[in-house]
Amino acid sequence: MKHNLTLVQLSAEQIILAKEVNGPRKQVTHGLICGPHGQIFGTEKQCRKYYSVWVKIFPQLFDKGVETNQFEIMDYKDTFNLVNILLELHGPLESASRPSINSQCSISTKKPPVGIFSRLWTKVTGL
Repeated sequence: MKHNLTLVQLSAEQIILAKEVNGPRKQVTHGLICGPHGQIFGTEKQCRKYYSVWVKIFPQLFDKGVETNQFEIMDYKDTFNLVNILLELHGPLESASRPSINSQCSISTKKPPVGIFSRLWTKVTGL
């Protein structure tokens, strides 16, 4: 099941909550919510950097990217190692969506005609 990748501009209350959980020295203005997989909080520049790339890199996990300034966040803790989590989840989904190489390749055992007479014979007979 695909989820939205949501870039959230945090309200003043949400910024306070995120700083309480992640540390008061961390600069927080935005959050990037990756569906049920996790979230990160930081500046707009930090979050937008991931937002702009992850929809393209993880098409099996994220249906689309959404930007909003109103989003109910349940957990304000940054998800540790979120990139690796997304890679582990996306890998098997991507492999399953691609057909195997063996099914794409068909091996022809028929040899092409070699000489000019065999080429003419092939054109005349259609073999």
